[in-house]
Amino acid sequence: MTDLLRRAEEIAADVQGIPPDTEAAMAEIVALARAIDLAEAALAARARVAEAGKGHHLFGRRSIGAWLARATGSRAARANERLTLARQLPRLPQVAARLTDGSLTFGYATTIASATRHLDDAETGLAEPILLTLADAPAATVEDVARAGQTIIETIDPDGRLARAAAKTERQHLTIADTLDGMGRITGLLDPELTMRLKTWLEPLAVPTDSTDTRSHARRMADALAIRLSGGGRRTVLHVQVTEQTLTGESDAPAHLEDGTAIPAADARRMAYTAELRRVLRDARGIVTDFGRSRRLASADQREAIIARYRSCCREGCDVPAYLAEIDHIEPWYPSGRTDLGNLAPLCAPDNKWKSRHPDKVEVIDQPDGTVTMRFHRYPKHRPRAWARRQ
Repeated sequence: MTDLLRRAEEIAADVQGIPPDTEAAMAEIVALARAIDLAEAALAARARVAEAGKGHHLFGRRSIGAWLARATGSRAARANERLTLARQLPRLPQVAARLTDGSLTFGYATTIASATRHLDDAETGLAEPILLTLADAPAATVEDVARAGQTIIETIDPDGRLARAAAKTERQHLTIADTLDGMGRITGLLDPELTMRLKTWLEPLAVPTDSTDTRSHARRMADALAIRLSGGGRRTVLHVQVTEQTLTGESDAPAHLEDGTAIPAADARRMAYTAELRRVLRDARGIVTDFGRSRRLASADQREAIIARYRSCCREGCDVPAYLAEIDHIEPWYPSGRTDLGNLAPLCAPDNKWKSRHPDKVEVIDQPDGTVTMRFHRYPKHRPRAWARRQ
């Protein structure tokens, strides 16, 4: 074991030994992955010994999984995956043999182990060769093997389908955690129905707009969520505290969300374009002394008229439906933009945010039918025509 660790350290530290040739580097990646898989097979054998001896009690951990995650610095999901493999290998002799001789990868082995963990020994004996045959198929993926395992379970125990679905729903959870820089980290586990509903809700709005759209799929999904939650600026309630000076552009002091998180003045002004504004007066101690009446900058009738004129977001290349877009001022509301139909156009939430942050990179193009198209120049080499030059 000491010699193995020493050799691994030498390989990791040998930067000069990394091949510059692409194919050679890829070949070594496969070889290193195989070595890692063999190490996982050895780890699984030792994990069985540790669990049988309740080794986690030696370190004050509640379970062997908790100890394994902490000792190896891995996620709980990865530790549980390793334990599932360790527990199932004695019932999967072919998988165990092929994992140790390097002819089966760790990914396929853990997938087969997970698929058979709810089967009895006789059923596992029937399922193992079927799943191994699929794993050997040239075009098969780990996901294909997982789906086949689920199909086997459904075939063997069709009456337990409802109970399994209910168990999945009981496991689902969603957490939104604040990061130190004010961002939010979303983690969770959703049952198949809710997963599909969310994907169906977001995926149509997460496709690349054109060949210049360099956003990752994850970024496009986040933008799609922003579009859906904005609902054209009508459905989501979000309280923002902002001074009159910031709102009118006399000051760039930040605004604040309900939890005190500061947001840029430009973002606050953009949000105000389609928000209900309420005057709040405070005394010297910060105590609220008066609430003004609310008003909407773009009326409901104006919004309906804009939707009737536009089919989608007015940014060139964006196909977000107009009814999901926010109503934006073509000429910025501050200092002189008017809330007239001729100065309003639909712009989806991500594009509206980008426009408010880069007003000098937005070109407004008048169309023959009286609508406008906004062209975003995201790269410095372009020289956009300022909107103020629009006739």
